[in-house]
Formats: sequence, structure tokens, C-alpha cells
Amino acid sequence: MADPAAAAGEAGGIFAGAVALLYAIGKGGAWLLNWKDARAQSRAAKLQAWHDELEKRETEQDERDRRYQQHIETQLRRLTAENRVLRRAFELVAEPLRRIEPTNPALAQAQQMLDRAFPIAPGAPEDMAVLLSMLDHPGPAAELIS
Repeated sequence: MADPAAAAGEAGGIFAGAVALLYAIGKGGAWLLNWKDARAQSRAAKLQAWHDELEKRETEQDERDRRYQQHIETQLRRLTAENRVLRRAFELVAEPLRRIEPTNPALAQAQQMLDRAFPIAPGAPEDMAVLLSMLDHPGPAAELIS
């Protein structure tokens, strides 16, 4: 017959082995869950960092765009004023020259160039010039609504 103490020890060893196996499985499962959670947190942190960097870049780009637009608007105002002054200066000089030499081809060519470039009289008020340019270059045809 088998020794009862040996049988009890063997049963205890099997029980201890089963408990150790279940403990190891539990720890492995916990590690796997923690690993997945750590991956998700790492991914979330990377996404947040990317999002913050993107917002920073967009803010910087918006600022560059704003400064560039201000620069362009300033240049446009300056060039518009220069064009008006040059056109008016030509008119002031051209009138006496026409009286002296009315058939001068260079004077006629300069006048034609200015007329093509600036079809509106230089002394016209700005709002009238806008309206006249709209007549000369109409937008797309208006759509009739029935």
C-alpha cells in the first residue's frame, strides 16, 4: 500500500503546482493588459504631441500669412499711389509737348500705352473708376431666378 503521507505530499505538490501555474497565468495576463494599456498610452501621448506640433505649425503659418498679406496690401497701396502720380505727371508734361510737336510718334505711342494700361481718366474719383472698370470688364452673367 501507498504511504498516506506520500500521497498527501503528492496531492499538495500538485495543488501547489496548479496554484503556481494559475498565479503565473494571472501575472502573464496582467502583464499583457498592462502592455496593451502602455501601448495605448504611448500612442495617445504621441498623437497628442503630434497634435500640439500641428497646432503650433498652423499658428506660425497663419502668422506668416498675415504678415505677408499686410506686406502685399502695403505694396499695393504704394504702387497704386505711384501709378496715379506717374499718370498725372505724364498728363502734365504731355499737354505742353502736344502743343509744341502734335505729331510726335513717341508721345502718341506713350499715350496709347497709358490708355491701354489705364483706360480710366486719372482724375476720376476712385468710386467712379471702380464703376467704370466694372462696365469695361463685367463679371459673369447674372443668373435669372424664375
